[in-house]
Amino acid sequence: MHIQFSCIGGFANLDLNFQIDTNELPQEKNEELKNLMKTADLSNPQLSKMVGAKSQGADAFSYQLDIVNEKKKQSFSFTDTTAPEEVRPLLDYLRNLAIEIKMAE
Repeated sequence: MHIQFSCIGGFANLDLNFQIDTNELPQEKNEELKNLMKTADLSNPQLSKMVGAKSQGADAFSYQLDIVNEKKKQSFSFTDTTAPEEVRPLLDYLRNLAIEIKMAE
């Protein structure tokens, strides 16, 4: 599975972007990511209707998430205020992974 993720905004005006094939992640991180994606219920058709969500407030993050697997491509846009509760742990994990990748560069 291929993931492209971006997180922009916030108080510090972050601009985090990364793309990765989940098979390139260590097994533990890959499994945790898959569990978070399952919990986020990304197959829910209501989530894909949230495309185009804009940041509200000076300290809110805006997220763009594109997921491509053998079956389909999904795209999602959220902010801290529009992201459903079940999606937030996945966004937090991906944001932290983006920071980890950026720090390693």
